[in-house]
Amino acid sequence: DLFSCPIYRIKIDPNLYDKEKIINDILYNKKLSNTRNANPADQCNIHHSYLDFDNENFRDINYDKLIAVYRNTFEEFFTKELVTTKPFKFEFTIINYTAITEGQSLCVHDHLPWDFSTAHYLNLKKDHVYTRFDNPASSAPYLIHIQSNLYDIIDPNKTENSYMFENNSPIAEEDDMVIFPSSLNHEVVLQGPTTEPRITISANIRIKKDE
Repeated sequence: DLFSCPIYRIKIDPNLYDKEKIINDILYNKKLSNTRNANPADQCNIHHSYLDFDNENFRDINYDKLIAVYRNTFEEFFTKELVTTKPFKFEFTIINYTAITEGQSLCVHDHLPWDFSTAHYLNLKKDHVYTRFDNPASSAPYLIHIQSNLYDIIDPNKTENSYMFENNSPIAEEDDMVIFPSSLNHEVVLQGPTTEPRITISANIRIKKDE
């Protein structure tokens, strides 16, 4: 597992917060405007709340109960998964929700300068696309040509083989949260036909010195 880019996946119990209320408020906002995009640098056709929390034209999403769940989740993550040499603290913030329907997508981006980022799948059905992560290794685009025989036989669906490919879309389920390094480029590719929106909530985490 050398030079790996780890992704941590955990199930968020929907009974610990007001999931249906959050989803209903997001659906209400999306019905008001299928596209909601206040980020001038983002040219994608998408409905999300990034840089637009104070917009009085949409319902405000109450994340109070979810924030408490996230705090416990992140504490568990750092206790079990992060190997450190010094004590530390952390802070986090929910940065946006995203609601995607047919013909919409989220452009490639990262979450620097934060340390970790998350994607929490509130509504994820079989016809919804997964988050796609780009391989940070500079050699990835060329391996199909340089190591064609190896490339031809390995299973592209196994994450242990992901170093051979330019990108990977880890399988997820509804109520999953994935935690990943914020430097990792990721996107949501064009969503095909679907009967309901693909809904996620994103948060960023920052490590702080323990003074």
